[in-house]
Amino acid sequence: MPYPDQDTPDPEDAAATARYLELIRSVHTEWDELESAGDSSVQLSAGALSTIKESVRADARHGAHVEMPPTPVGPFTVSELTLRTLVRRTIDAVPDARALRTTFEYEDSPSSGRSRGLPTRATCRLSARIGTRDLPALADEVRAAVRLACEVDLGLSELTVDIHIEDLHEPH
Repeated sequence: MPYPDQDTPDPEDAAATARYLELIRSVHTEWDELESAGDSSVQLSAGALSTIKESVRADARHGAHVEMPPTPVGPFTVSELTLRTLVRRTIDAVPDARALRTTFEYEDSPSSGRSRGLPTRATCRLSARIGTRDLPALADEVRAAVRLACEVDLGLSELTVDIHIEDLHEPH
C-alpha cells in the first residue's frame, strides 16, 4: 500500500527490516566465532578456491564483453577474445598474410564494468610472405576479408579496418 507521506515509514516494514538486520548481525557473529575457533566449515575448500581462481583467469583471458549490433532476437555481446580470434583467423586465411596483432576502438558503452561499446575501428598488424609482389593489393585483400567476416558473422557493417604490414615471413 503506498504511503500517503513518504517520510513516514510503514510500521510493518520497519519491523520486518529490524528482524532482517538482526538476522544478518547474528549470522555475522556466528561466522566470526566459527572462523576464530578454526572451524573448517567457514573456509573455502581447495577445490572451490581453485575453481574461483580458474574462473578469474579465464575471464581475464577472454577480455571484456563487446556489444554487437542488435539482432531480431535481441542484443548480444561477444568477448574481446572472440572478436580478436575471428579477425586473426580471417587474416591467416588470406594467402601470403599472417596476423600479428589486432586492436580495436569502441564507442562508449552504456554498461558499466568490464564491457565495451560497439567496435568502430580495427587496426590489424600483419606479416606478408617474402616475395609478395603487391603489398597494397595484399592490404586491400585483408581489409576486405576482415570487413566481410565482421559483417557476416557479427553484423558489424560500419567497421573501419586499418592494415599495417610490419613484417615479412618465409613461405611455408
